[in-house]
Amino acid sequence: MPGRSKYIALIGPAGSGKTTLTQSLADWLEYNGISVSRINFDPAVESLPYAPDLDVREFVNAREIALSRGLGPNGALLVSMDLLYTKLGEVAKEVEKVEKEYNIIDMPGQMELFAYRPTGNLLLERIAPKNRTVVLFLIDVIFATRIDGFISMMLLSYSASLRHRFPQINVITKIDTVERERIEELLSLKEDPTLITEKVSQLKRASTRELMETFANLLAEIGIDFVPISSVSEEGLEELFGEIQRNISEMDEFESNI
Repeated sequence: MPGRSKYIALIGPAGSGKTTLTQSLADWLEYNGISVSRINFDPAVESLPYAPDLDVREFVNAREIALSRGLGPNGALLVSMDLLYTKLGEVAKEVEKVEKEYNIIDMPGQMELFAYRPTGNLLLERIAPKNRTVVLFLIDVIFATRIDGFISMMLLSYSASLRHRFPQINVITKIDTVERERIEELLSLKEDPTLITEKVSQLKRASTRELMETFANLLAEIGIDFVPISSVSEEGLEELFGEIQRNISEMDEFESNI
């Protein structure tokens, strides 16, 4: 579906559930009659729970790079992504061949690729159309339920969003693994971000508390937004897709007014 094909890129720390969400969101879209392609953009992944329509391991394999160059896992991934960038023309053509109405890109979990180094964002910007792509930043709920972890993840999310040119949605994953009360507490922070400063004031270590108070005040000022989901129960996927559509519609409207 050339021209109006839409892209959803999943980024976030290792273990945040990108690959699992790729599978569940794609299945959910297909169940609702929406065509979707699954694109694995992680050259270091060992196995996938879904059959990718495009797999960058066909171009660069981090395991082979590690063995041939004597590198560790992280170094091999960084080198692999740099090598993948040199093959972008070929990769972009293959992406076009598998395009569907929606295309989900399962990105690597090393956040330095997106928050600090240019390669990850350059790759994404080359293969995904600027006005029809939404980035999902995934946060494992286990980190979000601690106030210091929540603040750290939100700051990392904003750091990543400053590096790419796409709208970004924060997604708190694995909500089926914690008590409902924890999720309600998170939602209260979304509704009233000033509650963050109240929670930070309860931290015991003075040095940590003072630093976190600064960050909490910043987050309270700029606001907090996220969608809680479970890839297992599919709770929240409808709301998440609604947010994706809203962001794409806003980009279309902006483009039409230029």
